[in-house]
Amino acid sequence: MASREQREAGVLARLTLICVAVGAFSTLSYGLSASIALRFTYPSLGAWWDAHQFYFMTGAATALGLLIGIRIGRRCVADAPRRSRSLIVALVLAVIVFVPLLHVCTAAARLGWSASDGTTWSRIVDYAGYGAAKPIDKLLIASVYFMKIVGFALLAGLALIAVAVVPSLMIGGARTETAG
Repeated sequence: MASREQREAGVLARLTLICVAVGAFSTLSYGLSASIALRFTYPSLGAWWDAHQFYFMTGAATALGLLIGIRIGRRCVADAPRRSRSLIVALVLAVIVFVPLLHVCTAAARLGWSASDGTTWSRIVDYAGYGAAKPIDKLLIASVYFMKIVGFALLAGLALIAVAVVPSLMIGGARTETAG
């Protein structure tokens, strides 16, 4: 029978894998405009996917970053019971702050590199030709945007696990003081 620690790690690994799969699929779909092809076969599904694929991409990126940050921060907690309690608190906090954090991370990811100066475009045209350059460029921009959201959300995940560990340390510290 698996220990609680192994079950928690397995659940986090499965959630991370789901976020990677949803994020990769929606980023590819968004970057390659796959909803247009879907509209020919299933018009209503294609219209729905076209309206929502961006939100799937940004939501998966935010959730992935949060999970990676929580998983990294969780490894820094030495005590197994404290690690378990802080994981539960961090996941509850992540659910609470998910939607506001989604908007903050997507806005922050728009800052900086936007690929509008033309150097990326001209290099892609040189290597792939003009006909293939537009979808490759759009996919590159969507992928960079996805990774930037993951990075910002990762920082938030680290902050959440740090916030979750503090009450556990305070409770654990009070127990050792009264015991000693």
